[in-house]
Amino acid sequence: ARARPSAAMLWRALSALGRELSAEWAAQDMRAALCQLLLLWLGVSLLGICLAWRVYGGTVAALCYRSGPA
Repeated sequence: ARARPSAAMLWRALSALGRELSAEWAAQDMRAALCQLLLLWLGVSLLGICLAWRVYGGTVAALCYRSGPA
């Protein structure tokens, strides 16, 4: 006859599974936080570019266009 697993073994297995799921959940949260951080960085960079273009855009455009005959 096969021996049945004891309740202690069952609890240890469930506890290990719970720890594994918890670690996976934390890893997903870390990826989500990293994605949010990178999107925030992108947004701040684009905002900085827009503000810089508003301040210096005319100067940059004047450097790119010829003002006399070719």
